[in-house]
Amino acid sequence: MKAAYLLALVALTSAAAYLLGRRGYGWRPASVGPALRRVLEWAGFWSIFYAVNLATGFAAVLVIRKLTGTTVSLYVNTDSTLATLSALQATAWQWWRAGQADT
Repeated sequence: MKAAYLLALVALTSAAAYLLGRRGYGWRPASVGPALRRVLEWAGFWSIFYAVNLATGFAAVLVIRKLTGTTVSLYVNTDSTLATLSALQATAWQWWRAGQADT
């Protein structure tokens, strides 16, 4: 039920954003396809950055444990902040990559 609610919520706000873009700003419907492709591209970048950050974090915890003998939890790497920071990394990477095409 929770997943259906969240999907419905996102569908509702996406429809509202579409209408705002279409009627409020006069954006062309044909531009939605390329925008969705960029979203999928960004999601791929986010997945890669998140996976690399998790793997690096787990390795760092194991190294810290070995070198210091202290107990550091592996769960510190599962904080939602890491997902958010990975999203920012993906955004910067995508914008940087897009900027290379402009030059």
